[in-house]
Amino acid sequence: MHKAPEVIVARWLFGLPREQIDEVIQPQSIVHSMVEFVDGSVIAQLSPPDMKLPIQYALTYPERMSGVSPRMDFTAACTLEFSPPDQEAFEALELGFEVARKGGTCGAVLNAANEVAVQRFLEGELGFLDIAAACRDVLNCHDYDPRPSLDALLQQDAWARQETFKWTSSRSH
Repeated sequence: MHKAPEVIVARWLFGLPREQIDEVIQPQSIVHSMVEFVDGSVIAQLSPPDMKLPIQYALTYPERMSGVSPRMDFTAACTLEFSPPDQEAFEALELGFEVARKGGTCGAVLNAANEVAVQRFLEGELGFLDIAAACRDVLNCHDYDPRPSLDALLQQDAWARQETFKWTSSRSH
């Protein structure tokens, strides 16, 4: 499910249409983003496998500050692998593309549903493979608004959290 928000962020933060967004699997979790330019060159943002540095940069952009994460050690041998996502294994990725296409209240609903479903999984109350199903069902049932106000987004967030909790409770072990 963590891939879905990456698609949504790329869509709305950078104003990219769906056709310009691709996801790849990079199992070492070192490459946090890549941008391909019209000439075919690619610039990548690399850091150790945690999100502190990418989040710090997003919050302080365009400034650069001392990092809170350990630095990359490029003198040590390492491998960077890339592969296309297996759509069956990463079924939630399509949720990200759907939400990126539709916009409106979908992002708030998916985020809220995901947060509750993941929390319920961590509490042992929901199976791992049920996270995407919970998010899909709640997203499909919400009252979609293509141009919501902040108040409407907050209401949909609260609704999605409540509905996801109900959904997960009905499937508790």
